[in-house]
Amino acid sequence: MAPKLPKLEEELGEDRISQMPNDVLVRILSLLDDSVLAVQTTILSKRWNNLWTSISSIRLGDFDHECDDHFMTFVDSVVSLHNSTDILKFGLIYNNEGSRNDMLADDYARIHRCICTVVEHNVVKLRLKLYNPLNLDQEFPLLFPESLFMCKTLVVLKVSSNCISFSNCPMEGCFPSLKVLYLEIDDSDHDSRNSLENLFTYCPVLEDLTITGVLALSNINISAPELKTLTMKHIHSYSVVFSINAPKLENFDLLDHFQFPNKYILENGKSLVKVKLEFLDYEDYGTDDGIADHATALFAQISNVEDLSLSLQGLNASYLPEFVNLSRLVLVLHGFNYWEFLIECLKRCPNLKHLDLKHEDNKWHRRKYELQWEFFNPQERPACLVSHLKTISIKGFKGQRDEMEVAEYLLKNGEVLNRMSIHTESEDLLCTKKKLYKKLLTYVRGSRSCVILAD
Repeated sequence: MAPKLPKLEEELGEDRISQMPNDVLVRILSLLDDSVLAVQTTILSKRWNNLWTSISSIRLGDFDHECDDHFMTFVDSVVSLHNSTDILKFGLIYNNEGSRNDMLADDYARIHRCICTVVEHNVVKLRLKLYNPLNLDQEFPLLFPESLFMCKTLVVLKVSSNCISFSNCPMEGCFPSLKVLYLEIDDSDHDSRNSLENLFTYCPVLEDLTITGVLALSNINISAPELKTLTMKHIHSYSVVFSINAPKLENFDLLDHFQFPNKYILENGKSLVKVKLEFLDYEDYGTDDGIADHATALFAQISNVEDLSLSLQGLNASYLPEFVNLSRLVLVLHGFNYWEFLIECLKRCPNLKHLDLKHEDNKWHRRKYELQWEFFNPQERPACLVSHLKTISIKGFKGQRDEMEVAEYLLKNGEVLNRMSIHTESEDLLCTKKKLYKKLLTYVRGSRSCVILAD
């Protein structure tokens, strides 16, 4: 007997999603990457009409779409029609590509009103990307509402903008609950020389601060008693004094587009554990008289760190103090003649246990530079090689003469070395990996337990 065919309803299945409780459906809508999709669920049935007004996470805008008056009207509606429930997360991307100058003030008013509304809904995480490419020289930038600075629920604030000013930041009671602050700003195109003057001074519980962009100020003060992580990257400023008072600071990551024209004052650097320093454009500012003083002062303030990463072209070893607590050093080497600096670094790290070397722009250009290379065989043996250094990792290894001689020196003098790892890139190797590995195995090793790994 032939099996009974199922009814069409049974074959298609029932609408189980619509039968879920409201709180479950609202949770699902809150997880959508674009809240426009959540609003669009109203077309499904009357059951979905008002569900989106209760979502706790709202994300609006996309750089791939041109923002216009219709978009801002939509944003206005989504926020204003939200019911009384909390908006825990709110994100807005607005890139004004319009050409009507009379639209700008209205946009700012709507954004201002939008921020006020989400603050009233106890926002916890706020992400704003606001760019105005056609009005970079505007005299009146967007001011954040005072209620945002005083918001007691805000924990995470991330802002990327070229049209925002923080000059109305209150002197007291600012960001009482803020723990994470990320700023990517262009502060040079409007009259806002005091825009950031007080922003970093009154954040009582701030733990993680990231600053990136163009800064117009000549002085920036950061005073945060609970700050643990400070990241300053792609700073396009010159002759700026950064005063940092953060007694609990543990991690400091600094990427500056210039080589020490800016002055960094760490008033409390004893708690630092991990520091990464990367500076660019050394040749353009190599004759600046302030470089030596600024570099020496900065290194003296981080001398207690345990983990240090350096990428500084042309850095003079005389700037470096003794790093008595340093356990791990990451050193980015620029150019084939930078090995002497490595030895000077090792001499200043008596208790170093782990060394990571990374090659950048290390090219012989065949015979031209090979003829300039002198045999590498320093007579001094840094103390760390004799008693502490356990692992060495070398990335970007090409098998050039300078690299082979330095590897030979480290293997020979590393008396407690457990492992040397050589990481190569096939297209840059001057010989096969097999020949390279065989050559490395012929070198005398100061430690019998040392293993050589090559990939």
